[in-house]
Amino acid sequence: MALARTLAVRPSILLLDEPFAALDRGLRLDMQIELKRLQRRLGISTLVVTHDQEEAMSLADRIVVLNKGRIEQVAAASEVYDAPASIFVAGFVGTTNLLRGRLEQDGAGLFRFEIADGALPLRRAHPCSVPGPAILSARPEQLHLAPIGSPGLVATVEVVLPLGATTMVEVALPDGSRLKISLPPAAHQAIPLAGEHVSIGLVPGAAPAVFVDTTNP
Repeated sequence: MALARTLAVRPSILLLDEPFAALDRGLRLDMQIELKRLQRRLGISTLVVTHDQEEAMSLADRIVVLNKGRIEQVAAASEVYDAPASIFVAGFVGTTNLLRGRLEQDGAGLFRFEIADGALPLRRAHPCSVPGPAILSARPEQLHLAPIGSPGLVATVEVVLPLGATTMVEVALPDGSRLKISLPPAAHQAIPLAGEHVSIGLVPGAAPAVFVDTTNP
């Protein structure tokens, strides 16, 4: 009702302060879709204040990521998420796994990211493509589980969190590093048990971001 009264006066800019904070998940999604529809139909510039990154990404045409007053990246929401320009952006926007290791390249132009206990083949390396110490940023949905002995990183399942449409699994690598992996519905992949040993690989077609590790020259 408040939104309807505001739109009735045809404002040049619409200011929304935590508009979906008191709504349950289903209604929140419906209202996000409706607000997006109104934005497109009425052409009103909209400023939304929210602590929910999903809300910001669903409504914004462009996102500015600031770090201590300095602009880290200005891009469409999908680009900020899929192709972060810096380690800060990768860690701040959404959920990611950061792994320190080495980026190596073979003579055919392919890459692999190596750590002490294994390696991940990469179809590309971006924004860093120079062999040497590097940090890999892999989103939970870019990783998958495979039976122990498969190519990839050896890990132990520690926590399994059913989230409805997906299942979040946290695994521990031999060096103590922990990775979060988002699994598709159980019909597509067996859900592991806590304590199970598995191999971690990249989902086919995934292109995690790679950054120069300036702390390890």
